[in-house]
Amino acid sequence: MIRIHQIKCEPGHFPGAEDIAKKLHCLPSEVEHFEIERESIDARHGEVTMIYTVLAKVRSEERYMHLRDVQRGFRYAYSLKEAVSDERPVVAGFGPAGMSAALILAESGLRPIVIERGKSVEERAVDVQRFFEHGILDPASNVQYGEGGAGTFSDGKLTTRIKDPRVHKLLEEFVEAGADKAILYQAMPHLGTDKLQQIVRNIRQKIVRLGGEVRFSCTLEHLLTENGRLRGAVTDQGIIPCRHLVLCLGHSAADTYRNLFSQNIAMEQKDFAAGVRVEHPQEMIDRNQYGIYAGHPALGAAPYRLTHRASDGRGVYSFCMCPGGIVIPASTEDGALVVNGMSYAARDGRNANSAILVQVHTADFDRGHPLDGFIFQQELETRAYREGFRAPSQNIADYLHHQATDTLCIPSSYPLGNVPEEMHALFPAAIGTALEEGFRAFDKQIPGFIDRGIMVGMESRSSSPVRLRRTETGESVSLAGLYPCGEGAGYAGGIVSSGVDGIKQAENVIEDILNGQ
Repeated sequence: MIRIHQIKCEPGHFPGAEDIAKKLHCLPSEVEHFEIERESIDARHGEVTMIYTVLAKVRSEERYMHLRDVQRGFRYAYSLKEAVSDERPVVAGFGPAGMSAALILAESGLRPIVIERGKSVEERAVDVQRFFEHGILDPASNVQYGEGGAGTFSDGKLTTRIKDPRVHKLLEEFVEAGADKAILYQAMPHLGTDKLQQIVRNIRQKIVRLGGEVRFSCTLEHLLTENGRLRGAVTDQGIIPCRHLVLCLGHSAADTYRNLFSQNIAMEQKDFAAGVRVEHPQEMIDRNQYGIYAGHPALGAAPYRLTHRASDGRGVYSFCMCPGGIVIPASTEDGALVVNGMSYAARDGRNANSAILVQVHTADFDRGHPLDGFIFQQELETRAYREGFRAPSQNIADYLHHQATDTLCIPSSYPLGNVPEEMHALFPAAIGTALEEGFRAFDKQIPGFIDRGIMVGMESRSSSPVRLRRTETGESVSLAGLYPCGEGAGYAGGIVSSGVDGIKQAENVIEDILNGQ
């Protein structure tokens, strides 16, 4: 097969044999088979063009290899090694990293045991809905904790900048579990929280069919070790003997990280980010991004991606942008507020929302302990808490003038109520100033970003403030058999990169088991 880039179509049209033949300067009959590998949108210069890359089987392929947009094509073949062992490895945490690791281990015949401190997605959805409607928080079952991890109640974005061929394996598993096949080629694929909940459940059922086991409401408390080697996992449901444990805790399990630190598991501070959610009318974003094509059914609600470098060198950027979505409470404990963004598959909400984050450097919170970042997060979230988990909010224009907001310029989607106020008091001065600079820069790219935008805080859980140190083969530098993994361990940043890291760590476990036989 050959890979053909830069096939351009109007919105709503997919490439066909005629388009490929035109690109290759051949007859359509010479195109025997093709599949779309990638779709992207070019919305520059006030026009919208769909750009495709395809893999095609054509007659006499060598004739076309000199063309600029043609390459030799290949499809990564995922090679799974089968391991025969009486040992059952443990996976701690059942977010994207844990699910992927458990699936690979199950497909290899190792019958993994998964422990997850939260509940199944079916039970979790009930707890989360109760929180959204009534502000009643379950500290063990919420937006952060439970089957599928924090991504289950988000936009379900599958965008990533990593080029690892395992990405395709991960996306194929999502498709098998019920996702639209279009995610295999879309440039900015998403699942939506409603679809993602069913996909998560289907992946769990596949793991169980393959001999795996998932234990919900089961929290890792301690590790059993002997002579520098893992011997078991101590949970609140009992001891699980094991020689391999893939640690996929997520970015919010500060209590478990403290327990691991007490056992001398090597970890270090790392930079993270903090800021707010902003909301704007989705129709404003659509018009800015797509011009006359705004509202075209083939395009859907428009996303955006914004970056700025503040005068002190800090990055200010959009993150987890949710077209047509809602802002949600994402706290894990009473007395502290965290917000996040979520959208359904249709992305048909009135507002667009996105995190606008500022880099938080270790120097901002370093007090001499590897877990100081969690303390800094806690301080921010406690400062932002309002009774009933109402969210401090402000018009962006008012924020720039350092004046309190009386009435929000657009209705917020946040379900538990907003408290209009002056939000500079929530942040250290450096973060607050960087936000101001970012807003002014973003208004030049999206006119109306200031005058038609509101801020909702606090957004502080976009990434982990700690990294668990590991070797080139994925093991903890402190304990043989322990494999730190995913976003919480400091090695990923989103559903796809976390899932890929889970696959890698499962492969590392399989290799270690095979080498020990």
